Amino acid sequence: KPATFVAKDFVTEIEIQDANEVTVPVKMDKHYDVSFQVTSKEMTLDIADFSEQLIKPAMLAFNDKIDADLIALHSKITNTVDMTGDVFAPKDLIKARKHIVDASAPTTNRYAVIGTEAEADLLNTELFVSAEKVGDEGTALREASLGRKFGLDIYTDQNIKKGSAYTPNLVFHKNAFAFVTRPLALPQGASKAAIMNYNGYGLRVVFGYDVNTKVDTVSIDMICGMTVLEKSLAAVIKDAR
Repeated sequence: KPATFVAKDFVTEIEIQDANEVTVPVKMDKHYDVSFQVTSKEMTLDIADFSEQLIKPAMLAFNDKIDADLIALHSKITNTVDMTGDVFAPKDLIKARKHIVDASAPTTNRYAVIGTEAEADLLNTELFVSAEKVGDEGTALREASLGRKFGLDIYTDQNIKKGSAYTPNLVFHKNAFAFVTRPLALPQGASKAAIMNYNGYGLRVVFGYDVNTKVDTVSIDMICGMTVLEKSLAAVIKDAR
């Protein structure tokens, strides 16, 4: 966690404060894998762009898995707001925002991540549709973002879904959560393997070939961990519809 200090009134002598950052353990207990096979015939005739047709979809699968597991951390957040009306409204964002403001969240890197039902409600309000009120001449909507409102960068997340009781829409500062990944060691028995970086993820890619079936196997995996770093810097808006 970042170090915290207090500004002291100076009278005759300075007061030295502890500058040590507090550490939080992150258990790297998640091992994700995407593996698939490609025949020699497919590689020759059907696959014009290996990266575009196979590797990029595999990367999107990692994105979705990581995203879903990060969303699941909402259960550890104690700041909650019940949706105030029949539809998700800007005032719900404002109420949740107050929690992180009260926790002295820095004014930058504040976010709201909401589900598709909440997005649909907000897009029916003039505040989120009218370009002159957005202040960006409509750029945010064209880029499939809800833009910046109330000091929050607002995004829609299709992986936010209703659980047993409610849909968890999130308002948080970047320092509320931590995500850690580290590349796995390359296997000793693989003739073709590499470590690659994708959006900051350390991924291991291993190729194998079966001469009997003339099939290539591509196996991509990673280890990672995630945790709540400072739960006071996040709030959950509960949509119980």
